[in-house]
Amino acid sequence: MNELMINGDKRMTVREVAEALGYQPDTIQKTAKALEVEGKIARIEIRPDSSHALLLDEAQVQAVKDALVPRTQALKSRVDAAVTEQDMAEKALDVMLYLTNKVAEQRAQLAVKDEALAIAAPKIESFDALMRSEQTMSITEASKHFHLHPETETFPYLRDHRYLTLDDLPTQAAIDAGYLSLRQTKCPDGQVRSQAVVLASQLETWRIRVVPQIMAWEAKSD
Repeated sequence: MNELMINGDKRMTVREVAEALGYQPDTIQKTAKALEVEGKIARIEIRPDSSHALLLDEAQVQAVKDALVPRTQALKSRVDAAVTEQDMAEKALDVMLYLTNKVAEQRAQLAVKDEALAIAAPKIESFDALMRSEQTMSITEASKHFHLHPETETFPYLRDHRYLTLDDLPTQAAIDAGYLSLRQTKCPDGQVRSQAVVLASQLETWRIRVVPQIMAWEAKSD
């Protein structure tokens, strides 16, 4: 550093101050001139040679430094704030994209479910209507529905467990268990006779109770 002595004080050129403080020479010169105009520093000396460079004493260098550091810190704070705000904006965008994709995925799943329900709805309604109705099946028809042989499996089981009388009418035990019902049926000869029937609403009971019992009984008999 080429320091000059003027009136016993050490002086530094603008370039030397810039190198020492880490700023551009133009920044040092403008700041020093502004402080001089504002009366915050003494009049700045000019180097007494052909370069006409400004010379700053120690007090002036310190004043320039004090003026520049807060400004630099404020600028850094604004930059940091801008970076932080950008990071937050990018994160918010990521969250929005995630939520948008999630909503689209859920809508697609709902669309598949709605389509499945639309296809199944008529079948469900038909089954519900059947279950609420008084439609009936004969024991033979119910047996075939569950792939049982009426004469060798179903009737023998029902008689053996006293769910049918000798006249093949339902006993009270069969009625109470929900296996069979008694209905008056008009026969081909025009006569109305009592008959053991399986109500549509009793088919589920057959599926979960009667059919397994018949199969277990048949296996035990073998």
